[in-house]
Amino acid sequence: MTLFSFNLRQTCLWIHRYTGLAMAAFLIMAGLTGALLAFYDELDDMFNHELVHIEAQRTPPLSIAELHDKVITSYPKQTFSSMPTSIAPDKSAVFLVDRVRSPKAKSQPKAPFQEVYINPFTREIIGTRNKDEWAWCNTMWKVFWLHRDLLLCDIGRLLLGLVALVWTLNCFIGFYLTFPRAVKSNKANSDINKKTVSKKRASLFKRWLPAWKIRRKTNIFKLNYDLHHAFGLWLWLMLFVIAWSSVGFNLQQVYKPVMQAVVGLESKEGKEREKGESNKPDKSSVQDMPSFAPVSNETRVAAIVNKANSIEYVSKQANIAAQKNGVSVQQLLGLRWVEEDKQWQMRFKTDKDVGSHSGASSITVDAQTGNVERVNFGYQSSFGSKVDQWLSTLHMGHIGQGEDEQLTHRLYQVFLALIGLVVTILSGTGVYLWWKGRQQRGKALRKLK
Repeated sequence: MTLFSFNLRQTCLWIHRYTGLAMAAFLIMAGLTGALLAFYDELDDMFNHELVHIEAQRTPPLSIAELHDKVITSYPKQTFSSMPTSIAPDKSAVFLVDRVRSPKAKSQPKAPFQEVYINPFTREIIGTRNKDEWAWCNTMWKVFWLHRDLLLCDIGRLLLGLVALVWTLNCFIGFYLTFPRAVKSNKANSDINKKTVSKKRASLFKRWLPAWKIRRKTNIFKLNYDLHHAFGLWLWLMLFVIAWSSVGFNLQQVYKPVMQAVVGLESKEGKEREKGESNKPDKSSVQDMPSFAPVSNETRVAAIVNKANSIEYVSKQANIAAQKNGVSVQQLLGLRWVEEDKQWQMRFKTDKDVGSHSGASSITVDAQTGNVERVNFGYQSSFGSKVDQWLSTLHMGHIGQGEDEQLTHRLYQVFLALIGLVVTILSGTGVYLWWKGRQQRGKALRKLK
């Protein structure tokens, strides 16, 4: 006689129910904050209105190089290696303080601010923003870190990473539970013909179809039941993308080995080997040259690419390289000066790149000679890297951010916000269904007594 009978469906239901309860508060928080973060730029500009918005002028703005000169002169203790590549007519120009990433950074005092806002028409410094402060202008920044690590740094990131991993597994368990229960067959009817098999397959689909529907005229319990099933099925693929990409953001020690095994995601060491030594700039030609710092007020040597012409020159080289590869540059994303290599690096998005962040392209130009040292096109990445880029891009909403793709970007923002609300609904309905089920089980026990 068998003492223990394993029931797969009941086991999966138990796991789904109680892991869902354990994750509910985290997922509701993540869903609501994620819905807000879908419109991060717009909401951040609204909360930070005093620094961001200016009155539009009919006269053309000053050059970005002039604005940069004003900023580094006003704040000599800080370094500003990056510059924007364009200026909006009704917004201030923003310059970011360099982040120190070396191991010594923890022991060094933090910069008193991270952003400087300047009027592009008058060179007037509007103000600075310290994102670490609890201030109205930093509302969306705090929402982001609440979403990312619960405002608890590494501990919160690890906790949310574990939640995301359980959520990923729960996606498959929940999908399995939407299938109708299997119909038990007698041993006497084991030998059946093909017609009977086809009829059973058709009946399985018909029995599964109600899980995709939401009944209109019903009670509250059935409505919550239908919402929980239908939303989970309709948006299953996107929910899985959000869950698994969250593991990638917060739990790399699990994400990387799985992605390497499944889609061949390359490690950082592999990417560096793939580029090879031939792609690296020849530093021997600039070792004996005088020190060159185009981001300072003093120009010590005459360079082909200086701060004044850097955006125009490097963007032109990016367009030439893109045309040679049969693509076009859609958006310039930013320019950075690399002091140790005496090079300009520009990030840009082509019409074949996945997104405007992790999947973007870049070009590196030697300031002294004007030679193009490296060009990395995002669309030429390996299959594993592209999958990783798509996961990140879909999660962060970095889709359709070019000038010609504003409608696509707006529609995806709305869709991503709805996904956040759906995550909240799924968690809320799951808790409600457990609570009602617990009440029913309690009533049944009392009747037995």
